Order: sequence, then structure tokens, then C-alpha cells
Amino acid sequence: MWLVYKIVNNYGIAILLFTLLVRIVLFPLSVNQQKSMAATSAIQPKLDKLKKQYANNPNRLQEEQMKLYSEENINPMASCLPLVLQLVFLYGVFDVIYRPLTHIVRLGKDVITNITEVAAPLFEGVKAFSSRPELYLVKSIQENPSYYLEHGISQDVIDAVSGFNNKLFGFIDLGAVPQSVFSGGAGSFDFTAENLGLVMIPVIAGLLQLVTTIYSNVKQKKLNPEAAASMGSMNLMMYAFPVMSIWISFTAAAGLGYYWICSSLVGIIQMVVLNKIYTPEYVQKLVEKDREKNKNRKRSGLMQKYNELMQQQMAQNAQSEGGRSDMIRTSATVKDDDGKEIKMSNSQMKEYERKIIAEARRRQAEKYGDVYDENESDDMDKKG
Repeated sequence: MWLVYKIVNNYGIAILLFTLLVRIVLFPLSVNQQKSMAATSAIQPKLDKLKKQYANNPNRLQEEQMKLYSEENINPMASCLPLVLQLVFLYGVFDVIYRPLTHIVRLGKDVITNITEVAAPLFEGVKAFSSRPELYLVKSIQENPSYYLEHGISQDVIDAVSGFNNKLFGFIDLGAVPQSVFSGGAGSFDFTAENLGLVMIPVIAGLLQLVTTIYSNVKQKKLNPEAAASMGSMNLMMYAFPVMSIWISFTAAAGLGYYWICSSLVGIIQMVVLNKIYTPEYVQKLVEKDREKNKNRKRSGLMQKYNELMQQQMAQNAQSEGGRSDMIRTSATVKDDDGKEIKMSNSQMKEYERKIIAEARRRQAEKYGDVYDENESDDMDKKG
């Protein structure tokens, strides 16, 4: 943010350009998110079948879902990473906006402490001064530089702070809190351009968040109607975000709400562009290419993942069975990928063998272009 501000010397433009940079950095992850959503949509019938098949066995359902994601080379958490990183950037922006003398003007810690002590008598009784002093100091020095000069603050420091261009459109102070315009009560609202601008920032931020949510939900329903229908509570939370953003923008410095506006605008444009270029058909082709590329590597690692899962399951069973485990774990042993022997009970050994046979039948079916049905495989095992 400091570097961009040094180039443009305008806080509002700096925040907008910084938002663009963030979106450019996250663009590859956004593409992967689109691909992951399309790939998940393609296997939705298989996921629904697993849910019906193992409705009464949640552990088995989770195991089979993990196995399916591994086979299809899909990361179910791919859509979460861009959101998490956006939150990380948001926390960074929050700190920059509340400490502009530290991050933008680049004053030393001792200098800021000295200015704060000098300004303390001016803000006696103002509770917010202790939590966000730098925002008050910027405005105070810009409006009354002579006071600080008389109290020993150097002219260079006063000039640096006075030269900080923190006004959006030349009249909206991005360090001001929109809620403060109502501090004297609803009847005391002064209809100035700055006050109206401060009030509009939270409102526009919330509306753009709402537009983003609606647009995302419409696209999700077109891409994957069944999955969208099952996300009722999640959709409710998504619609609550715009309301939360309005409330937060009213109670925080205007720069934060303005960042949200910039982020939402750029995000909406990015989503429209991505949906135009990366259509479901095009994304499906990319998914197929990735699947072919990782086919051999994926299959070779499948049994290793299964062995690791079996070891975890056996460790959990051993802990839950306690003293009885010594009596039932002596019937058979198998070797893992490192050649280490693992003891299994009869029931565990049968389940292990069933998995191995099922995997062999699935690969054989793939080899000859047949359709593999695990239910039929289980029936054959029972008859056998």
C-alpha cells in the first residue's frame, strides 16, 4: 500500500490499485476454484449415490467420498483458499487504515508516541482516541499544525503528515468513522457533502456484497442445481454477510468500507470475465486434461493412501477396544508400503481383502471399458 501511495500520492486511488493487485495475485486460485466447482458438479451424481448407499454409515461415507475425490483428482477445499487469503489481506488493510502514520507516512514509533502525548490534552474524554490515535492525529495536525509546532513537533514531521492525501474525491476523509456523523443524534445530522459521502460508503459496500452473493448463487444453481439446493443454511449465512458489512463499515474507519467497495467491484468484474471465458464446457475440458496428466501418479498413490487410512483406523480401534485388543489382533498380519508388519483382527482382515478385491475389479473394468458397480461386487463377495 505504501509503495502504491508513493507512486500516485492519493490514498483513495492507492486503495483501489492495491485491490487490483490483490485480485491479480489471487487470479490463478480463482481459476482453480472455477475448475474445482465444475469438476465437483461433474461427479455430483456419484456423490449422491454414495450418500444414499452409506446413509447409515457416516464413517464409510466419508472414506468413500475421500476415495472418489482422490480418483477424480479433485481438492474439495480449493474453493475455500481464495476466501481465506482475502481475509488475510483484509486484516492487513485494516491495520494500514488504522495506522497511516506508521505504514503510509512512515514515521518512527518514538515520533508517533511523542505526537500522541502532545495531542492527549486535545482529546481528553474521547474514548476512541486510545484505540485509534493515528486517525485523530492526522486530522488534528492537518487542521491545527501551529499547535504541534508550538509544542516541539518538528516542521518536517508536520509537513509529512499535512501532505498525506487521505481524502476520497477531495472531500471524504477515509480516516473518519461514518457512525460519527450521528454522534449528536439523528436530528443533528448535517447534510454536507462529506457526511453524505461517509454514510453512502457503508450502504454501497453492503449493496455490492449483496450483488456478489446473488450473482454467485445464480451461477452455482446453473452449474450444480442439486448442490445449490442442499446449501440452504450456507446461503442464509451468505445473505447475512452484506448486513454485517454495512454494520462493520459504519463502525470502522471509512477507508475499510471503501476497500470493500473496491474489492467487490473488482470481484464482480472478475467473476463475469471468468464465467464468460471459463464456461462449464471449457472448464470440463481443462479438468479432463488435468485428470489425464495426473492419471498414473494418482493411481500409484491410491493404495498408499488406503494403507495409511487403514493404519489410522486400526489405531483407533485398538484404543477403543482397550484390554480386549490383545485377544483379537493375533489372527493375521499384512505389510505396509515400508515393509512393516501390521496385525489385524479377522474382521479387519476381511475388510482389507474386500477393499483390495474391489479395487482390482474396478481397475479391470476400466481396462476393458466396462462399468464397475460396487454394489454388484459386494453381492458377489457375499455369495462367495
